[in-house]
Amino acid sequence: MELWEIAAVILFIIVLTGSVMGNTLIITVFFGFKNFQNSTNCLICNQSIADLLTALFSWYYVSITYIPAGKLFIISNKYACLIFLLAICVSILSAFVNIMAISIERKFVLLWIALTWIGILISSSLPIFGVNQWKQGTPCNAYFVFEKWYLLHCVLYTMFFVLVMTALLNATLGLCVAFTPKTTQKSNPVQSDLHKQNKRRIAIMLLVVVGVFYVCWLPFLSVTCYSLFHPMQYGANTNLVIFHEFTKVLLNVNGLLNPFIYANRNSHFKKAFKKIFDRRP
Repeated sequence: MELWEIAAVILFIIVLTGSVMGNTLIITVFFGFKNFQNSTNCLICNQSIADLLTALFSWYYVSITYIPAGKLFIISNKYACLIFLLAICVSILSAFVNIMAISIERKFVLLWIALTWIGILISSSLPIFGVNQWKQGTPCNAYFVFEKWYLLHCVLYTMFFVLVMTALLNATLGLCVAFTPKTTQKSNPVQSDLHKQNKRRIAIMLLVVVGVFYVCWLPFLSVTCYSLFHPMQYGANTNLVIFHEFTKVLLNVNGLLNPFIYANRNSHFKKAFKKIFDRRP
């Protein structure tokens, strides 16, 4: 292994371990404390599930990318490759759709979550049922395995559509937060004003979550799109290929940071985390 590959593996191990632990903690808090089971926290838990899946499947990615036996196994087993790409597509698309959903307060949250997961599973399963061009020895990469029309219309364009919609929704949310006057307990001591303050804090927390999502995912998406539309130039630029690999670490940093954001921006999550750790012997 080259030096940059060793560095990438070490970073993957650190980031993925932290992401699995942090998002497992968020999910535990949501299901373990009934007072957390509201619509906003349900969407946060849903996002944590997507982040957890991304981290778990990234472990598998590390094993088939950096371990010689894993590389040989994945290029010689069609359905192992297709199932792996299915898992990656489900985790990535769910992360994108959920980050858009987290920007909207909905009445039918459980129905929304169920429908989005079903839709993502169905669309991501198409390559297993024939929409693929896998051949023996083909690298297990969406660019080589998926049909071009499927990769563009069902994966990439979906991601960019969600990114644009999320940006518009959060621009609206940001304006609402910016132009909502702050209230203090002295001037407005009634319960409704405290409720408004709480909603403002939650809105700011969600804006931070979405902002971190963009910072962590845009480098990966940008280089991935460049590699798809300019494969020759991409392959000839070794530094860009190496940078692309490290952007995959960065997108997992998103799942690592989210639990810290929830704990830092929401005192209720912080108290729940403390209760969980206090229970341990």
